[in-house]
Amino acid sequence: MVKREPIWKAILLDLSAAFFIIGGVVSLISTILMIPISTIYPFRINPSISFILIIVLIVGLICAVEAFECYRFVSQNQAHKAGLRGIVIGAILLSIGLVGGQGLKIQFIIGSATLILIAGVICYIYRE
Repeated sequence: MVKREPIWKAILLDLSAAFFIIGGVVSLISTILMIPISTIYPFRINPSISFILIIVLIVGLICAVEAFECYRFVSQNQAHKAGLRGIVIGAILLSIGLVGGQGLKIQFIIGSATLILIAGVICYIYRE
């Protein structure tokens, strides 16, 4: 007799996969839009860029890529790998959002961090 997982568990893991992909896309787009470009052609970055903004951009891009990797783990039924990684990524993005200041892009990063945190907690609870 084959042991089948409950339907609600499969639905929650699918929901966490959706949260990972939505949070990763929103975080990636918000982080890319935070780059201060003064002109499109010739491509020039604003010379008054701060060190904190550079750190926020680099860490935000790394966290967005890791959210996509967590989605890949969940889609391959490896929730045990995605759970703790998702919690750490969400916490890092949330701290970046709280340190980054105010603005619509920062609020999007905080929202995506919340989605990634929720997905990480779901995967951590239902790991096997």
